[in-house]
Amino acid sequence: MTFFLTSVAMYGLLVGWLAVHLQALSGEWGFALAHLAIAAAVNAHFFAAVRARSLALLSPPVAYLTVSQIYFTVNGLKYFSPIILYPQFDLSLAAQFIGSAAGGAVLFLGGLMLRRQHGPSSGRLFGWVDRHMGELRRLMVVAVIGSIACKVALFQLGYGSTYTETTYTDAVVRRYGDFFIILGNEIFGFIALLLGLLYLMRPKPLGRVRPIAWTSALLGVLVQVGYSLLYLKARMILLLTFVIFGLAAEARSRRLGERVLQTLFVLLPAVSLLGVQLTLWIGRTNIPEETGLRLAIAAVNRRADLTDFATAILVDSRGEAHDARIITSAMLNAVPRVMFPDKQLFVTDVYSRVLDDHLGWPAYDKGETLADYQDSAFSAGVMSFGAIGFIVVPLALVALFHAAARWIGGTFRGSLYGVVLLALSLAAMRVEVEWATIPLNFRQAISIAVVCTLIVWVVGGLHRVVVVASRTPPRVRTAGGLA
Repeated sequence: MTFFLTSVAMYGLLVGWLAVHLQALSGEWGFALAHLAIAAAVNAHFFAAVRARSLALLSPPVAYLTVSQIYFTVNGLKYFSPIILYPQFDLSLAAQFIGSAAGGAVLFLGGLMLRRQHGPSSGRLFGWVDRHMGELRRLMVVAVIGSIACKVALFQLGYGSTYTETTYTDAVVRRYGDFFIILGNEIFGFIALLLGLLYLMRPKPLGRVRPIAWTSALLGVLVQVGYSLLYLKARMILLLTFVIFGLAAEARSRRLGERVLQTLFVLLPAVSLLGVQLTLWIGRTNIPEETGLRLAIAAVNRRADLTDFATAILVDSRGEAHDARIITSAMLNAVPRVMFPDKQLFVTDVYSRVLDDHLGWPAYDKGETLADYQDSAFSAGVMSFGAIGFIVVPLALVALFHAAARWIGGTFRGSLYGVVLLALSLAAMRVEVEWATIPLNFRQAISIAVVCTLIVWVVGGLHRVVVVASRTPPRVRTAGGLA
């Protein structure tokens, strides 16, 4: 209750300040306050559900709902801004609020689903961390080295992002083989980030100071954040780092983990107003420097929206813009090219077809992106099943992450259990998804798990060899005395 009341008070002060500063209409501040009140209630219920079942904060369904609800909370300020990035969305403030309120109800149902889930518990996950810290420490060091090596290679080959003056990006590659360097950069980078924060937050045993491991952990975090923020000019890494920090803080104490996440929920709506200054500071040029507060909210907070795209599709097409074949197309697209070299002959762009034929909203033209829509599980559901998909698909993902986590818990033992589970948790934190990326996230989780498992086995074997080889040979006693 304290967290709920604190959230409402802070959100109320923020909305009041914006209403006075922007001379906002009653509809603007009224819908914003109602949205944030719903967010406060949903967030409080979420923490109560997680606490009631003693679920690990780093478990996949909890990680998925954590990031989803952070997006939902930050987006509560959108009513103060026009929809400048997507003028084709003909949505009134009331329609935007109805869509958001429906999304909040779905997230609330997701919290209810957590109350019926059995694990993974905090005790099992962090007991595994304590038992296998030696393996995790070696995995972290290798991941940091791999992350730095891949980043140097991509820089030398001329790779960057759409916001940098580089020849290639992850969407425009020099040759197919470079995909493996890009994949290695993502895998090693996120492993280094997660394990680095987990290691830094874990209580240190007395008398066991490991400066090399501690330095590697800090370096892995700083390199991943610095490369993404300063070179690729991607802002999302900051939010993801703070979220992982909060989830990993449970390694020190459950209370600390919850407090960090609750602080994020309370402060992020206000902190998000600095998003434009951050955008300009890192050198992105997609917004003008003289940007007022309303346009700043439009450029930053609306990018965190989960439901406007789905609501606009339903309103503008009257519920007719959907095609279930988008799911089969996404599943086929997730099959690796090595296993299915001719998949492009069978994979059709159902996503663009739905938007073009029913709405006249082109997303791509000859491989170039025309509009970067606010994809989410809600919009994916609408594009596959219509209005019912708005409810079914986000909840299905919660159930799927839980089912996968239970299967992992019943199938894997030893170091494999936590490695595979943490790989799935990393995939669960990506909520800006369309149908094409949902199975790809699971495929990447498998890739992360396979790479981590190989590293643990190989490096673990080498470590045992080195330990045995470095031992002093025992003194052998012979008949005539010591040899």
